[in-house]
Amino acid sequence: MSAVIDDHGHAGHDHHHGPAKGLSRWLLTTNHKDIGSMYLWFSFCAFLLGGTFAMVIRAELFQPGLQIVQPEFFNQMTTMHGLIMV
Repeated sequence: MSAVIDDHGHAGHDHHHGPAKGLSRWLLTTNHKDIGSMYLWFSFCAFLLGGTFAMVIRAELFQPGLQIVQPEFFNQMTTMHGLIMV
């Protein structure tokens, strides 16, 4: 009996490049550890932004008649503070 060696050319075309690197690793991930890290960073940034809005709101309400920001902007900032902190 003779053996037939049939090479279809698949052996040299292994395209496994390893895990993604850089920004695509974070944006296209399904790894639960990376998703948890992104959630922590997002919540910290939202806390800082909402806290900044709260400080400006409190500064505006510190003394009657003291105007730090325009009334329309104050209303917008109060709304955004509520949306971000909830």
